[in-house]
Amino acid sequence: MHHRFSPALRVLTALAFSALCSTRAAERAPALASLTYSGDQSALEALDREIIAAGKDTAKLTALRGSLLAVLRHRDASFAGRQAAGHRLGPVLAALPAGERAADYRPLPALLEDPRDCEIARLALESAPGAVVDQMFLSALEKASGPHRISLINALGSRRAAAAVPALAQLAKDGDSATALAAVGALGTVGGTAADAAVKSATGVAPAVRAAARLVAVPGLPPEAARSALREIEAESALPAAVRLAAFRQLADREPAASLTSLKEALQGSDWPRKEVALEAISRSPSPDRISLLAAGLTGWDIPTQVAAIGILARASAAAAAPSVSSSARSPHREVRDAALEALGSLPGSPEIVALLLEAAGGAEEAAKAARRSLARLKGPGVSETILAAAENGERVPRSSALEAIAARNLTEGIPLLLRARGAGEAGIRNAALAALAEIGPYSAQDEVISWAVAATDDTERTRALRAVVAITQRGKDPATRARPLFTAIENATPETAGRLLGALPRLGGETSAACAARVAARTDAKLAAAAVGILARWPDGSALPALAGLAGTAADPGSREAASAAAVQLLEKARDAWTPARSEALRQLLGASKDAAARKALVALLTRANDETAAGLAASLANEAALAEDARYATGAIAANRRGAPKARGNPAAGAGNAVDGKTSSRWTVPTLGEEWLELDYHVSRPFRRITLDQTPRASDYPERYSVHLTDDPARPGPAVAQGTGQRNRTVIELPAGAAGRYLIIRNLAERKDSSWSVCEVYLD
Repeated sequence: MHHRFSPALRVLTALAFSALCSTRAAERAPALASLTYSGDQSALEALDREIIAAGKDTAKLTALRGSLLAVLRHRDASFAGRQAAGHRLGPVLAALPAGERAADYRPLPALLEDPRDCEIARLALESAPGAVVDQMFLSALEKASGPHRISLINALGSRRAAAAVPALAQLAKDGDSATALAAVGALGTVGGTAADAAVKSATGVAPAVRAAARLVAVPGLPPEAARSALREIEAESALPAAVRLAAFRQLADREPAASLTSLKEALQGSDWPRKEVALEAISRSPSPDRISLLAAGLTGWDIPTQVAAIGILARASAAAAAPSVSSSARSPHREVRDAALEALGSLPGSPEIVALLLEAAGGAEEAAKAARRSLARLKGPGVSETILAAAENGERVPRSSALEAIAARNLTEGIPLLLRARGAGEAGIRNAALAALAEIGPYSAQDEVISWAVAATDDTERTRALRAVVAITQRGKDPATRARPLFTAIENATPETAGRLLGALPRLGGETSAACAARVAARTDAKLAAAAVGILARWPDGSALPALAGLAGTAADPGSREAASAAAVQLLEKARDAWTPARSEALRQLLGASKDAAARKALVALLTRANDETAAGLAASLANEAALAEDARYATGAIAANRRGAPKARGNPAAGAGNAVDGKTSSRWTVPTLGEEWLELDYHVSRPFRRITLDQTPRASDYPERYSVHLTDDPARPGPAVAQGTGQRNRTVIELPAGAAGRYLIIRNLAERKDSSWSVCEVYLD
């Protein structure tokens, strides 16, 4: 619903609001007038909120102006209050229309003329618009001297007050050097023809200062006057190099076409700062002639200049630059040659540039890398076609480079060509094609690349072929079936060929690949079986465990059975993450295959980490073997406790205690080593203990200074220590006496070690 108010009502509303603001002003003035820097700031905070809320509302801003001026007029106002009022009055006045009389700003004109209060007035007036304010500053300037005068000069410069130029011009010739310097600086900031002329005539000021001021004034001059001023400054040899270079830079920006000759001369010289300015100006110049300037002079400059110019030509991406950059790609100077080869990838391509890059890609290392990068980026008519043609029929070096470029450019239309390269007589050609197939070969090419790997006899070619087989296989959509062709090829190959192909399996990883290796290891060829077991022993993860455990009992070769068993045990010993039923099954198989008493004892010790029914039944079944009875009973108790879940942790200090039993070595419980820390673990039921490992591997030196271990069913009465000792780097391993048992495990640090900590990443039991 829209409300319409009569003009009379709107006037009454405005008057009412003005009266309200005046009331607030009257209330605020005493509070601000008595403000101190260290006292109550609430009045100031309220004022700031009111200014923000006013926004661009003229009525609100006018009321605020009156309020703040009232504070400044307050006879007994504190300096802090007046300063705060002046500071906030500045943006208020800047947002309001210019006043028409100096009286509108009372008492600011008087404050401006007072050396003690001038800065407060500047805070309020410097950003206020209008000629009236300019005149207030000029009036104050006539009566000022010393630092007070310099402050007013600086303010007039900041205001860019054109009306101040005559007064500033006179002061620029003042005998007081500080006044003259301030006036010259202010004239430069004000700008304009009159100000520039005044700066030029201020001969009492150093030429460098005058030139710097003129450079500031240049943007405000008419175009021809600006160019004339810049030429004068740039040509004055007595000026500092930095000032002349600044003029040179501005001149180049103002007249891009006309300045190209001077820029070219700079590039031919030996003045490096000037060269840098010239190169920067050329890179920004919109003039089309800059390309021809750089291209024509390229070979005549010193090496760093050539390199910089080539970079500019590359960023310009102009076809006209291609001939000169191509010529530089054959330079005898390595830096120039490498820069040119890199730049060609950013220029419009052509068959000629492709040929040049293909040749360079087979050369020296850095040049070859630059050429390959450019081949990957190069665009233009005929570029891809030229690369494909060279890959099919080119000479040896460019052909290898072209084959690599097919992958770099993802030219999938070149896949048949890559596969045909298998018949090439040169090994380098075949290897380049295989490297490209590894990058972009589709899954549909799997059979052909497997066949290539089977037939390869050269070590390098075989390695690259296997890498391509793995990469292509991994592009298959179904992880469960995509490697079957490779498995079939390995299992049907001769022992010699199968041995060569086995290296692909750990790269694929997983249980299916491990199972393939296990089937090879089960063959009667002892050498091949040993190779397959060796592959499984070096498997990148624990997925080879089922295969190794099975081979420990089924491999035809006794040496392979023994090696498989050892590798499986090693995997189980290293595994400290969450136990799985597959590990219990592996232990069952290993125990069934092992006749050695010591080996069986070690396997039963690993059962203590288990937490499943299979492991519990296995431990119980071994209790009848005299040699294993004690270990089996221990394992039975440990498994029963493990099946109750992870222990509950408490600590002193308490923060992070749970990190010690969360199954992750990436987290930890860390406390200062003061001699009074403890960690308590509740295993839910009473259980046996043999060995405790406090793993602090990521924090090798964060071990307990001196520890004691307590086992109890009642943490309130822990009883005497069952073990004591000193901590160890990386892992603190604590052996406990036979029969040690309890529900609660309490580990205490008993001694201080200054500036150190005790960390436990994980607690392991064995």
